[in-house]
Amino acid sequence: MKIIFILFLSFSLQIAYSQFSQKNEPCDETTCNEKNPEIFIFIGKKINVSSVKQPDCYTIETDPKTQTNFEILETSMDSKFKSKYKILKKISKNINFKIIDFVSYDHASRVRYDEFENVLLFVGKYCNELIHQKYQYEPVYKMKNGKWASPVCWEFDTSKRKSNKEPHKVDMAEPITVPQIQSYQKLEDVYRAPYYEIKKGKVYMRYGYYPEDLITE
Repeated sequence: MKIIFILFLSFSLQIAYSQFSQKNEPCDETTCNEKNPEIFIFIGKKINVSSVKQPDCYTIETDPKTQTNFEILETSMDSKFKSKYKILKKISKNINFKIIDFVSYDHASRVRYDEFENVLLFVGKYCNELIHQKYQYEPVYKMKNGKWASPVCWEFDTSKRKSNKEPHKVDMAEPITVPQIQSYQKLEDVYRAPYYEIKKGKVYMRYGYYPEDLITE
């Protein structure tokens, strides 16, 4: 009886592995070892951002004792997005295009870059693929004097400043975009003076940072 059970279990596992292999593809294990990617820094206007499905895949491992191969399911911890942006202002001098397509990977960000219309973005070229530098972005807004500026405080935590540099007094043409995470809170509790001013339920920057203030070498 015990032998029959073991044979049945072994047969069942083989069927399970077979079904698993049929449903999932082998993982692409090619890696890019680009350590000094070319970086493109620009202010971009969102054209389209869409999620990209990342199916599970499997890798083959070998049991050191039995020397038998077995499959390990691999699931990405990051969400993948495909983005298209129009270049509004070139910050780095290596940009010779008006539209840029890139991919980004995000792991449970409280505020994502695509919540905003215009953004200061950092995109790297890794083995001929353009990839957003993870979590590196700043929402920017056009001031009445034509300059671009970003809020003094972080979008995910307005109690903390983005820089120790002295911010500039600014005069906004349009109100800022309130991220979804803060849309359920009382604006007066989130956007405080002297950096912000609230008019008729809209939030305006009174102080801000220019893009060059937020770019570190």
